Amino acid sequence: MFVDVQLNSKVSNHLEKILNSKNWEKLLRGIQQGVGKTQPLIRSKKRKRPEELLQAWESFYIKFDNVCKTNLSSGMLFSFVEGSFVTALRNGEWILLDEVNLAPPETLQRIIGVLEGENGALCLAERGDIDYIHRHPNFRIFACMNPATDAGKRDLPFSLRSRFTEYFVDDVLDDNDLSLFISQFINSGHIQLVSKIVRFYKESKKESEERLQDGANQKPQYSLRSLYRALEYTSKAEREFGFQKALYDGFSLFFLTLLDGSSADLMRQKILSLLLGGNMPSDVPFHRYLSTFKSDGYSGNYVKTKSVQEHLGNLARAVLIKRYPVLLQGPTSSGKTSLVQYLASITGHEFVRINNHEHTDLQEYLGSYITDASGKLVFNEGVLVKAVRNGYWIVLDELNLAPSDVLEALNRLLDDNRELFVPELQETIKAHPNFMLFGTQNPPTHYGGRKMLSRAFRNRFIEIQVGEIPDDELSKILGERCEIPLSYASKMVEVMKELRMHRQSSRVFAGKHGFITPRDLFRWAERYKKFGKSQEDLAKDGYYLLAERLRDEDEKSVVQEVLEKHFRVKLNIKYLYGQVRSFFLLYGCYCLR
Repeated sequence: MFVDVQLNSKVSNHLEKILNSKNWEKLLRGIQQGVGKTQPLIRSKKRKRPEELLQAWESFYIKFDNVCKTNLSSGMLFSFVEGSFVTALRNGEWILLDEVNLAPPETLQRIIGVLEGENGALCLAERGDIDYIHRHPNFRIFACMNPATDAGKRDLPFSLRSRFTEYFVDDVLDDNDLSLFISQFINSGHIQLVSKIVRFYKESKKESEERLQDGANQKPQYSLRSLYRALEYTSKAEREFGFQKALYDGFSLFFLTLLDGSSADLMRQKILSLLLGGNMPSDVPFHRYLSTFKSDGYSGNYVKTKSVQEHLGNLARAVLIKRYPVLLQGPTSSGKTSLVQYLASITGHEFVRINNHEHTDLQEYLGSYITDASGKLVFNEGVLVKAVRNGYWIVLDELNLAPSDVLEALNRLLDDNRELFVPELQETIKAHPNFMLFGTQNPPTHYGGRKMLSRAFRNRFIEIQVGEIPDDELSKILGERCEIPLSYASKMVEVMKELRMHRQSSRVFAGKHGFITPRDLFRWAERYKKFGKSQEDLAKDGYYLLAERLRDEDEKSVVQEVLEKHFRVKLNIKYLYGQVRSFFLLYGCYCLR
């Protein structure tokens, strides 16, 4: 159907004036009237009418009528947006349901009708449909899943699983297949190394099942992804550091840094003997790995001790390629987040973080709809979406506290394609080249409330174990960061050690972490820095901080005895609170009115 522009010029000019005046309600009514008059004209034509055109006009009129019936003063218009599955079903596309056994059973039951015989169909009751969307002849559905033996994974309902043609994809351990895979990354000058890497990979897989342990006393997970990333790192870092150093760093990152001390020593020997002929490459300062970043001249008081330098070196290697997510695991107050924050500062990256908890929702990552100043609904992007778009460095703190379904939704971002799908926007966001994702967590075997992450999920990260800060280094950090005498800092560390020993030997309190953590030491030192003048003041501040949060009087006595022993003072508890009362009487305090 063609529109006579000259014949309708009066109407179009009238609507254009309304449009320019931004009188939206009047504009909608005018268009509605025009559409309503158009349908009878189409039907009254004696010549053959295109049925598709007539149906399109009728559909357009229904949608327009719904809009006109909406309360426009609210500024909120809702419409049903079809998901990827429905679009693929309608258009004959191929769709992959990744990690399908993580989806809720009620969601999976909805697609059973699509898989029925030759006439599979789906009815969108959510949209109010009564007609079915029939499966396009070219539509194909694929699904992937890890076995239900992994953490967080469950078996598929038999009614759904029986409708698939099922294949089990095992680990690639055939020598010829591995050699073909590895040779894609090794140039002709090092072709003799291919067989050595095959042997190393197969022995590592065997050792992971028999002897090796990671920092959480679990079996490490080595996969073809680990091997691929180690080889990719080697090929990209070779030009900067030489082949031997790049090879050592690449295989250390993906096969060594996730292990505990004894297992790491064993794996280091395997890397050296099987891949490097027993020769340890010369060490490289961590800042050499940051040469591709621009420094902003960070001038903070971050104290770099020997162990901190080692962790910074591992972390700097991990961010060199700017592609792989990093998981730092270690005890509380071991400096996991501060390592990332310091590295982001000296490389000029925006640093953001999300603190996870057991009720963390995906909206905290992606964002949600909110009302703006005019009352309209707008999508407020979450911290993760902003980080992906703008190339920030983001830390997901306490990663193993978040629900499994929230974490597994990040799989697409953690893989090498680095994409984030936002359902509310129906948009797939490609990660900015500078974007980096870090996770931190405490070992689930040592801390309550933490859960085991699935091996498949953890395998997407470079894992780095961050151990407790050695006592001598902790004294140095306290002294330099909090500006207190080193002798006082050493006594504070001795107090911490004795209190921990007492807690571990106690039958009543065995299994608890202790009276004190390194984070408490820094709080204690900061109090002395601001208010203390003598060793006695330091002991008093220690009692206020450590003892008064305990409910058991015997435990308070233990804290008092240890403080008196190491600081060689006598704490008169009644006198301490007399001092506090006098302070408030003299200077006043805030109270509720």
